[in-house]
Amino acid sequence: MAVRDFARWLVPIAFVVLIGGWILAIVAYFAVGSQTCTNVNLGIAGQVNACTDTGPTQIILASVIGFGATLGAIFLFGLRYLLGVLAEIETNTRSGRR
Repeated sequence: MAVRDFARWLVPIAFVVLIGGWILAIVAYFAVGSQTCTNVNLGIAGQVNACTDTGPTQIILASVIGFGATLGAIFLFGLRYLLGVLAEIETNTRSGRR
């Protein structure tokens, strides 16, 4: 496989990483997010309704996954550009042009 052929494959792969990563972030956001409430008996104080909320965890997890996917896609676009430049250097060097 030539360098240019490999570089052409990096654009669709980068879009798959970007879109798939953000879809995964949205799925993780809804999968982690929940609010559960239970009644706890505290003896003298009586019954207390204790609730747990995972909202901040949802936001942090979705942000980390989404931005990780964005950085991965940017890396792949940069790799495509770098491979294109190296292929041009190789072409110009082999042809003897300056």
